Amino acid sequence: MRPCLDTAMLLGSLVLVVTAHAEAQNDNAPAPRGRRTQSRAEWLDPVRDAPNGTKYATFVSKTLGAEASYLVYLPPEYDEATQRYPVIYWLHGLGGNQRAGAMLFVPQVEQAIHLGALPPTIVVLVNGMVNSFYCDWADGKRPVESVIVKDLVPHIDATYRTIARREGRAIEGYSMGGFGAGHLGFKYPDLFGTVVINAGALIRETALNGPNLAPILKEGFANDPRRFDAEHPNELAEKNAEQIRGRTNIRIGVGKDDSLLPRNRELHELLQKLSIDHQYEEVPNVDHNGLLYYRVLGVDAFSVYRTAFHALE
Repeated sequence: MRPCLDTAMLLGSLVLVVTAHAEAQNDNAPAPRGRRTQSRAEWLDPVRDAPNGTKYATFVSKTLGAEASYLVYLPPEYDEATQRYPVIYWLHGLGGNQRAGAMLFVPQVEQAIHLGALPPTIVVLVNGMVNSFYCDWADGKRPVESVIVKDLVPHIDATYRTIARREGRAIEGYSMGGFGAGHLGFKYPDLFGTVVINAGALIRETALNGPNLAPILKEGFANDPRRFDAEHPNELAEKNAEQIRGRTNIRIGVGKDDSLLPRNRELHELLQKLSIDHQYEEVPNVDHNGLLYYRVLGVDAFSVYRTAFHALE
């Protein structure tokens, strides 16, 4: 396990210089010497590798006027069955791409399905364009939020046998993907019935002053910290509390040794204040390391779905 970044570095720069494999090992650690690369922000991933039982697929985005790619995992009996399935949209961390989920998340899904801790479920690994924070950027170059909400979700429902209603849709992510899950899940409570935030990079605009994140503030939010804060999961949870309360299944998890622990605990305390039921867990002996996080939790990482998905017909 690579050493955890300290709080100042994580919140001040929160940068990933990783390969997809390195991201799967630790969402915020540098890649080994000689492999210091970062995923390129490309709507169509040129690498069509689809590890761990996933499939590379594309769709036409009306928002982009072009194609975009994703990876999809279908449960083992999908081709022989006729039933419909719930869907988890999984969001990768900063600096990575959709392939990270095939390494980090899908093996845990397969184990959970095998052990009966998760019903057979479709998983969509989303292209977050490296550092979008899953928002629509002010410069218009990365309208990731609109591509997901307006184009990807309808495409998935039209292409696969999904349970095409909010109760059958979950959005989950790790690190920047955790921010994205909270951002999209709380902003669109009629679209997603379950929101899972893992070690969420729930940073505030002050963290965007670092040299590595300053370009995100400039290009993504027009150098206006208020624009970033308006898209923050905490702000959206408070804004849409009435639509979330009693309707959305929520789980927040974070390593007890993770530098992002205070930010995740802050969201937990806010939801308590808003009387929004949710699960919250601080995982012992885990820093900001996605692979370790999911391995330590095992099938307990899917506990929220026992209620959310097992009740579906």
